[in-house]
Amino acid sequence: MIEEVFAWTFGLVIVGMVLLLLYDVLFRPWRLVEAGLRDIEKQLELLDGRFARLYAFLIAPWLRGDVEKTREFLRMMQHNKRRELMTYILIREG
Repeated sequence: MIEEVFAWTFGLVIVGMVLLLLYDVLFRPWRLVEAGLRDIEKQLELLDGRFARLYAFLIAPWLRGDVEKTREFLRMMQHNKRRELMTYILIREG
Protein backbone atom coordinates (compact mmCIF):
# COMPACT_ATOMS: atom_id res chain seq x y z
CA MET A 1 0.00 0.00 0.00
CA ILE A 2 2.67 2.51 1.01
CA GLU A 3 4.81 1.49 -1.96
CA GLU A 4 1.92 2.21 -4.34
CA VAL A 5 1.35 5.65 -2.83
CA PHE A 6 5.05 6.39 -3.07
CA ALA A 7 5.16 5.17 -6.67
CA TRP A 8 2.16 7.29 -7.67
CA THR A 9 3.55 10.36 -5.92
CA PHE A 10 6.95 9.90 -7.53
CA GLY A 11 5.30 9.37 -10.93
CA LEU A 12 3.23 12.54 -10.58
CA VAL A 13 6.30 14.56 -9.61
CA ILE A 14 8.22 13.26 -12.64
CA VAL A 15 5.29 13.96 -14.98
CA GLY A 16 4.95 17.47 -13.53
CA MET A 17 8.64 18.21 -14.06
CA VAL A 18 8.44 16.99 -17.66
CA LEU A 19 5.35 19.14 -18.29
CA LEU A 20 7.08 22.21 -16.85
CA LEU A 21 10.10 21.59 -19.05
CA LEU A 22 7.90 21.17 -22.14
CA TYR A 23 6.02 24.36 -21.26
CA ASP A 24 9.31 26.27 -21.07
CA VAL A 25 10.57 24.80 -24.34
CA LEU A 26 7.35 25.37 -26.28
CA PHE A 27 5.98 28.62 -24.86
CA ARG A 28 8.91 30.42 -23.22
CA PRO A 29 12.10 29.51 -25.12
CA TRP A 30 13.64 32.91 -24.41
CA ARG A 31 13.79 32.00 -20.71
CA LEU A 32 16.09 29.10 -21.53
CA VAL A 33 18.26 31.39 -23.65
CA GLU A 34 18.45 33.93 -20.81
CA ALA A 35 19.50 31.16 -18.43
CA GLY A 36 22.18 30.11 -20.92
CA LEU A 37 23.46 33.70 -21.06
CA ARG A 38 23.70 33.85 -17.27
CA ASP A 39 25.63 30.57 -17.24
CA ILE A 40 28.09 31.84 -19.84
CA GLU A 41 28.64 35.06 -17.85
CA LYS A 42 29.36 33.02 -14.70
CA GLN A 43 31.80 30.85 -16.63
CA LEU A 44 33.59 33.95 -17.94
CA GLU A 45 33.90 35.21 -14.36
CA LEU A 46 35.42 31.89 -13.30
CA LEU A 47 38.13 32.28 -15.95
CA ASP A 48 39.41 35.39 -14.15
CA GLY A 49 40.02 33.59 -10.87
CA ARG A 50 42.79 31.62 -9.27
CA PHE A 51 41.99 28.25 -10.87
CA ALA A 52 41.39 29.58 -14.37
CA ARG A 53 43.21 26.72 -16.12
CA LEU A 54 41.17 24.12 -14.26
CA TYR A 55 37.88 25.88 -15.04
CA ALA A 56 38.95 26.31 -18.66
CA PHE A 57 39.53 22.57 -18.87
CA LEU A 58 36.17 21.82 -17.22
CA ILE A 59 34.30 24.21 -19.54
CA ALA A 60 35.91 23.08 -22.80
CA PRO A 61 38.12 20.00 -22.35
CA TRP A 62 38.97 19.84 -26.06
CA LEU A 63 40.93 23.10 -25.64
CA ARG A 64 43.16 21.42 -23.01
CA GLY A 65 42.99 24.19 -20.43
CA ASP A 66 43.93 27.11 -22.69
CA VAL A 67 42.28 30.04 -20.90
CA GLU A 68 42.36 32.50 -23.80
CA LYS A 69 40.87 30.06 -26.30
CA THR A 70 38.17 29.15 -23.78
CA ARG A 71 37.34 32.84 -23.27
CA GLU A 72 37.11 33.30 -27.03
CA PHE A 73 34.86 30.23 -27.28
CA LEU A 74 32.58 31.51 -24.49
CA ARG A 75 32.38 35.00 -26.00
CA MET A 76 31.37 33.46 -29.32
CA MET A 77 28.68 31.43 -27.54
CA GLN A 78 27.54 34.54 -25.68
CA HIS A 79 27.27 36.47 -28.94
CA ASN A 80 25.20 33.68 -30.50
CA LYS A 81 22.90 33.48 -27.46
CA ARG A 82 22.32 37.25 -27.55
CA ARG A 83 21.43 37.06 -31.23
CA GLU A 84 19.06 34.18 -30.49
CA LEU A 85 17.44 36.19 -27.69
CA MET A 86 16.99 39.18 -30.01
CA THR A 87 15.36 36.88 -32.56
CA TYR A 88 12.87 35.65 -29.94
CA ILE A 89 12.12 39.23 -28.91
CA LEU A 90 11.48 40.24 -32.52
CA ILE A 91 9.22 37.22 -33.06
CA ARG A 92 7.29 37.94 -29.86
CA GLU A 93 6.73 41.59 -30.81
CA GLY A 94 5.93 41.11 -34.37
